[in-house]
Amino acid sequence: MKKTLLVALLTFGLYAVSHAQNMSSSYTTAIGAKGYFGDGSIGGLNVKHFLEGNTALEGSLLFKSKTFIAEGLYEWHGNITGAQGLKWYVGPGAQLGSLYEEFYLALKGTVGLDYKFSGAPITIAFDVNPTFSLTPGTDFSFFAGVGFRFAL
Repeated sequence: MKKTLLVALLTFGLYAVSHAQNMSSSYTTAIGAKGYFGDGSIGGLNVKHFLEGNTALEGSLLFKSKTFIAEGLYEWHGNITGAQGLKWYVGPGAQLGSLYEEFYLALKGTVGLDYKFSGAPITIAFDVNPTFSLTPGTDFSFFAGVGFRFAL
């Protein structure tokens, strides 16, 4: 299992580096990993895809012990004057999954920064996420997110 995962990750990494479509300071699609830290830590696979104009969809499959969460976000992006490759973003989203064998549903927002390295297919992101859990019990919390992705 570990060997198969390692081979898959290496294959993907080589593909991403050798076939990067966009080496400039912007990108259309990126895939990688994202982690959230705050009231408990969780992380997993992440993808961001820009739509028309300044909007993007971001999705994550998040994992930790006895927890699986699928997350979707709709984001508006804007350039930061004088900082090539750096964008701010804000948007709403939702989470759906299983939290300690119970159904989990939450509404969330995101406010953050996204940076695309010029000349390399690498992006990093940092965001703050107010999250309102609806089930299994109501709760309001803040999470900080950090993402590392390869631009395709």
